[in-house]
Amino acid sequence: MNAGIGGEWMKVLKREADRSGRARTADKIGYSESVVSAVLVGSYNGDLTAVQKAVEGAFMGRTVDCPELGELAANRCIEHQRRPFAATSEIRVRLFKACRSGCPNSRLTREERL
Repeated sequence: MNAGIGGEWMKVLKREADRSGRARTADKIGYSESVVSAVLVGSYNGDLTAVQKAVEGAFMGRTVDCPELGELAANRCIEHQRRPFAATSEIRVRLFKACRSGCPNSRLTREERL
């Protein structure tokens, strides 16, 4: 998977931002408008591969195999990884643990897993 600026996912992100606006596009992929803007102008310093997966999941139908939920849109996977711990449901607890204990889809840093 190429997280480079010229990839197909970048074309899709630009097209969607032009069509729907950056704020709505950002909302659909679970990022801020400023992240979308930075990605589009090539100045984003965060995890570009995570943004790529979110775009592919939200607009290109990409899925991942979640150990807890089965087939899941890639953008939903990224959203679950970012959620803080909350004992509001058993599945939420299981997802929190799975995302931090070696899931191959996890984009979390070592510090975020602790």
